[in-house]
Amino acid sequence: MSKLGAEYDFFNKDKKHTEKKTVRTDKKWIRCKEATAKYGVSRPTIMDWAEEAGAVTKMRKTILIDSEDVDRYVEAHRMPGGVY
Repeated sequence: MSKLGAEYDFFNKDKKHTEKKTVRTDKKWIRCKEATAKYGVSRPTIMDWAEEAGAVTKMRKTILIDSEDVDRYVEAHRMPGGVY
């Protein structure tokens, strides 16, 4: 299965076919840039979440985030019923 998905813009028929590439991260360890794309938040916010979840690992100069721990952290803070 490819890591890149394609979404076709059906509602924009006046222009040529456009594909939007989306990256699917199903890896356990991801970098900050991948985490910001996955969760849709800024770098400081994802670092706060990862530190609170205990999901930060530093190897030399590379910061890795355990995406499974951050997923559990985010799910634990979900509002009941999905209403905010």
